[in-house]
Amino acid sequence: MISKIIVPTDFSEPAKQALNYAIALGSKTGATLHIIHVNQVAMVDATMPAETYQVFVKEIEDSTEEAFKNLETSLLAHTNIPYHFKTTYGFVAEEVCDYAVAQEADLIIMGTTGASGAAEILIGSNAASIVSKSIVPVLVIPNTLTFSDYTRIVYATDYNEPEFPALMRLIYFAELFDCRLDVIHVKSDSDRFFNAENNFFVKNKAKISYPNIHYIELEEGDVVQSINAYVDLHNADLLVMAKHNRSFFDRLFHRSLSKKMAFHSKIPLLVLVKE
Repeated sequence: MISKIIVPTDFSEPAKQALNYAIALGSKTGATLHIIHVNQVAMVDATMPAETYQVFVKEIEDSTEEAFKNLETSLLAHTNIPYHFKTTYGFVAEEVCDYAVAQEADLIIMGTTGASGAAEILIGSNAASIVSKSIVPVLVIPNTLTFSDYTRIVYATDYNEPEFPALMRLIYFAELFDCRLDVIHVKSDSDRFFNAENNFFVKNKAKISYPNIHYIELEEGDVVQSINAYVDLHNADLLVMAKHNRSFFDRLFHRSLSKKMAFHSKIPLLVLVKE
């Protein structure tokens, strides 16, 4: 189940959109939202008087508090969602991931954008870093996307890691929305040495009580393009991947491909952790 959701925010429009998404999902799951903002204090001259530095920090804190109040007034006050605000200092990825672990959170929901140039590099760096470092599932929400119930979830796998625990967590999502769950695999050269019909999912499907799950193999080709094409063709509502060491996800989610898969995706990307 999902009882605690972490929502990082920099108070930008993509972050507000992700918070709206988290509010809607929280309403469906009964989760509490923990909204965190990480202040990154600029480097200052070592000769700056302590009093001046304290004034500088106080201005940042006041600005953050005001921004939280604006979120409360505009987005949260009209809901029945329990929520908490958290502000801290440091590097975004480390602070968010540590906070998620400390809160024993079930999910991190964060926004991204299709902006180009420096804006995309900056936002992309934070999103990719959190996805890479987090041991808590991360749901990345494309800019301008609004929440709606899922009708089809697509889980992309290469069968090379034990993914059954990740799949069982994903089934919770499918049951929550009573939707179709497609487990897809793009064939590759390595499949010559692997019997797909005897893969881990199929061997263990007797342990899965969810009836609306389907196992699908796609012809060999560019993995990212094949996944995106399948998602588009079948109007999927959620794309899911799992990561573990040097797994399928890690090979895809390096700098250039992450932009293709996450930042230009039309649907949310949920990243699970294999155990």
